[in-house]
Amino acid sequence: MPDTEVDAREAEAATWDVIVIGAGMGGGVLGHRLARAGRRVLFVEKGRSTLPGTAGTIRAAVPELAEPRAGRSAETYFDALARAGRSTDEVEDISGRRPKRFVPFIGSGTGGSSALYGMVCERFFAQDFTPRQNFTDPGDSTVPDAWPVSYDEMAPWYSEAERLLKVRGQADPLRPESAAVGLPSAPPFSPDNRPLVAHLADRGLNPYHLPMACDYTDGCMTCQTFLCDRPCKNEAARNCVLPAVTEHGARLLTECRVVHLDADRRRVRTVICEHRGTTLALKGRVVVLAAGALATPLILLNSRSGDWPGGLANGSDWVGRNLMRHLLDPIEIWPERDSAITHANKEIGLNDFYFWQGQKYGTIQSFGAIPPMEWVINRPGPQARALRLMAPIVREIYERFFTGGLVLAAMMEDLPYLDNRVTPAGRTASDGRQRMRIQYRLHPGEIRRHAEFLRLFTQVLEPFRTRALGSGRNNANLGHVCGTCRFGTDPATSVLDPQNRAHDVENLYVVDTSFFPSSAGLNPSLTVAANALRVADHIDRVDFAV
Repeated sequence: MPDTEVDAREAEAATWDVIVIGAGMGGGVLGHRLARAGRRVLFVEKGRSTLPGTAGTIRAAVPELAEPRAGRSAETYFDALARAGRSTDEVEDISGRRPKRFVPFIGSGTGGSSALYGMVCERFFAQDFTPRQNFTDPGDSTVPDAWPVSYDEMAPWYSEAERLLKVRGQADPLRPESAAVGLPSAPPFSPDNRPLVAHLADRGLNPYHLPMACDYTDGCMTCQTFLCDRPCKNEAARNCVLPAVTEHGARLLTECRVVHLDADRRRVRTVICEHRGTTLALKGRVVVLAAGALATPLILLNSRSGDWPGGLANGSDWVGRNLMRHLLDPIEIWPERDSAITHANKEIGLNDFYFWQGQKYGTIQSFGAIPPMEWVINRPGPQARALRLMAPIVREIYERFFTGGLVLAAMMEDLPYLDNRVTPAGRTASDGRQRMRIQYRLHPGEIRRHAEFLRLFTQVLEPFRTRALGSGRNNANLGHVCGTCRFGTDPATSVLDPQNRAHDVENLYVVDTSFFPSSAGLNPSLTVAANALRVADHIDRVDFAV
C-alpha cells in the first residue's frame, strides 16, 4: 500500500473532522484547504490512487492505446480503465424508446475528472450568475433569476483558485472584468493553431489563448483524456490531494465506494462504504459529498430511511433532477491543405457567440487532434471485435479521412428541467461496478438554440475542409454533467443552501458540479475549485467554531 493511504480499519476506528467523499476538483481543493488549516481530513475515493509511487498506473496515453489487448475482455478492460483514472460506472440511458447502456468518459480516482481534463480553467461571465435573463424563451426550465452568490462574491475565490492551479492565459477581449485578472501569460499559439487564429481575427472575431492550468514544460502538448506523465498538468491530485496527505496530515482511502449515508433528521451519523469486499462505517463531524454530479445524487437517493423516505436531504424532491451536461459538437478542420496535426494543442478560445443578438449560446474551443483509431477498436463487445478484424481497412479509411486536422468544439449551455434526472438503477450489480439511470431530453428551446449555434459555428469555418464528428444530442457525452443537487435560498426549490450545506442536514455539504443551478457555457473546473475554497472557508469558521 502506498504510504499516502490509510489502513481501512484505522480509518473506521477514528472520528474525523471532515470526511470528503471524492478526490476530484471539488473534494480535492476543499480537503486540501481544510487539512492545511489543521483539520483532520479523510478522503474517501471510489477509484484507485494514481499518485506517484502507485504501481500499474497507465500514463501518457489512453488505455485503449497503451494496453491494446486489455479490450479483449470486459474484466481486463475495466481494470485498465481504473488504472488510467477512468470511471467504470455503467449508465443506463432511458431517454429514448429503448434503453442503452454505456460507460461515461469521466474520471475516477485521485484527481477525478481533473486528472484527465484539458486544463481549461476559465471564470464564468458575470452575467452567468444571473442566468434566466440570458435566454429569450426559457420555457418550462427551472433556470433561476440568479445564483445565490454573485460574480463579485466569487471573484476573490476565483483568484485564489487560479493561484492554486497556476493558471496561465490571455484575457478574453469580450469580457471587461477579465482584463483586471492579470494571469501570467501562456506560450504563443502553436504552429498548428496559428492559421486558424489568423483566419478568425481576419473575420473580425476575437480569438484568445485559453486560461490553462498548465506549467508548459519542455515538450508539453497540453494533453487531455489521459493521465499526464510530465510535471505539467495542474489538477486536484497533484496540486491538492498529494500535498494534503504528504504535508498536512490528511489521509486517503481508495477503492472505497460509499453505499449510503446513515442519518437522522438533523445529522449524518456514519458513512457506509464497500472497501475491497468488506463493509466500513466511517464517522466524521462534517461530511462533504464530492463524488460527481452523477454519483452524489445517487448516494443521497440510496440513503433512504424512515426520516428521509425520498432520499437524504430530498425534502424538495429535487435531488437528481435538473441534470445538465452541455451540448458539445466537435468539428474537425484542416487549416492548411497539408495539415498533419497529431497533438492536443488545446489553446484557442472564442466567445463571440456566447451572447449573440439577445440570445445565449456558448463558447468555441480548439480541442486538438482526433483520438487514435485504437480508442474505438480496442474495447470489449461485438462491434469493436468486428472493427479489429477489419483493422487494416479501418485504419486506411481512418487515416485518409479523419486524421491530420484540428478539432474545434462548440460548447452550448443547456438549461435545467425537472424531468432531466439521475436515479438509481433498477438492477443490482454482481461485479462491484456502480450503476445508475439517466433521463435527459432536449427541450424545444435547446433544439432551436443548438441549430442556430451550429449555423454560426460552421459559417465561420466555410473556407476550410471540415468534418462533423458527433452531435450535442448524444447523451453518452457526460463530461460536464452538473445541476443534480442545486444550491439556492428556498428549500422548496433547492437541495443546498447558499453555503452548499444541505437544507435541514447540518453537517452535510456538496461541492462538486451538482450544486450548479445553471450550466453556463464554459468549462466548470475553475468555478468548482473556487466554490470549494469558499465552502472550505465557511466550514472552517462555522462548523469548527469554539
